[in-house]
Amino acid sequence: MEAVLCDNEKHGEKTMEFDQIYLGDAYQLIKQVPDKSVDLIVTDPPYEFNGMDTKHNSGVLSGRSGGFDKEIIKAEIDKGIDLSILNEFVRVMKKINIYLWCNKEKILPYLEFFVKDRKCNYEILIWAKDAPIPFCGSHYLVDKEYCLYFWETGATINIPFERGKTIYFTAKNIADKQDYDHPTIKPLEIIKNLILNSSGGGL
Repeated sequence: MEAVLCDNEKHGEKTMEFDQIYLGDAYQLIKQVPDKSVDLIVTDPPYEFNGMDTKHNSGVLSGRSGGFDKEIIKAEIDKGIDLSILNEFVRVMKKINIYLWCNKEKILPYLEFFVKDRKCNYEILIWAKDAPIPFCGSHYLVDKEYCLYFWETGATINIPFERGKTIYFTAKNIADKQDYDHPTIKPLEIIKNLILNSSGGGL
């Protein structure tokens, strides 16, 4: 969680400029974003992995893991998200309009926060992979990631038929992974669709 974009506006003694990328601690940077100034959030926070070193919910990494567990730990994205930042997300959005990438461990907490407590609408999108993380034993393959979309009435949404699918099938994203050195980078096509669908059709 490293990039924050917002309109150029003073907030306290800080100024964040429009159309800029800020690299830093998102938990701190978001405090500089003015209330109700953001149209859409698309975020890929750290997932929560239990026992990433050797076991995962009673399943064991097979010998074909290719060091994936070490990549996750090295990137420091195995500890999950601090859910307190969700309140900051709500604060900065004009209307709740957010895509949250997650694995299954965070589906229930996100649904409780946005649907149960804030009465948002929701959709579940799936990125299905042809090269899943190779767990074996008593564990189903980790062959998908989830993207939860939450919005409240009045949020800008424009989803034509050609961009309306909820399941994306892709090959392993090797090129982007090498370019950006991130073990779970998302395909650009999917991110573009999300932004177009929920921001009035512009990038």
